[in-house]
Amino acid sequence: MSESNIMKQPIPRSIVRLAHGRLSYLHRGSGTPVLFLHGLNGNGSSWVDQLSALAPFMEMWAWDAPGYGESDVAGSSVTALARVAIEFLSHCHQGPVNVVGHSMGGLVAMKIAILRPDLVNRLILSCTHPGHGLTDGANERYQRRLRELADLPKAEYGKRRATGMLPEGTDDTIFQRVADIAAESRQEGVANAALAIQTANLIPELARIQAPTQVITCDRDSVAPLTKAQPLLDHIPDVHHLELRGLGHAPYLEDAKQFNSAVSSFLLG
Repeated sequence: MSESNIMKQPIPRSIVRLAHGRLSYLHRGSGTPVLFLHGLNGNGSSWVDQLSALAPFMEMWAWDAPGYGESDVAGSSVTALARVAIEFLSHCHQGPVNVVGHSMGGLVAMKIAILRPDLVNRLILSCTHPGHGLTDGANERYQRRLRELADLPKAEYGKRRATGMLPEGTDDTIFQRVADIAAESRQEGVANAALAIQTANLIPELARIQAPTQVITCDRDSVAPLTKAQPLLDHIPDVHHLELRGLGHAPYLEDAKQFNSAVSSFLLG
């Protein structure tokens, strides 16, 4: 497993005011427009290696989802999050963009492509699935996570999330980066995003995705393995599958060079 050393310097956040309130984001580069959407344990800083390495070829925006970073809370459904993202896109770029969504961000990315296919040129879905489809949203795993976020020191919470995301033997530097980002999580953001993941079931709508789509899975990902991603491969009309070997649930950090190569090949090839 290769260490990600592409970018250590932080990228300053910008803030735009949308209908629901403030939305914070990171912005870098010029060229092909790309929106990056992070996962449940992430924020815009999850994508720093991509924002750095791909800047000569792409203009990129990495949002802090509502309730993350400095963004105000917006809603507790995938549809609500996607509608904020659609409004944010109108601020970022006039015309369609490429969208890269990881885990929870993948659900939001799919919903954007379902609601507004005219806004999405190409779609990359990393380590994600169509939602759990629970009618009451109750799931002990997520309830326990919310209790931990409320009760544990931030650093300890971050380490627990990194342990669940990363395979055994992950480089210590990568582990700490994942843990540090997870430690920045806010209770209200995680609660709403977790509920959105639990209650969503996008399978009936996947056939409405018109954009060419690449589904990325990782063979050591225990959070969103291929079995959970299979409905995406079965139901999205123009879909391609790429498996990254030796990586867990944070491939954008675990092996940023390999992940960036996959992104650039699909979006620029």
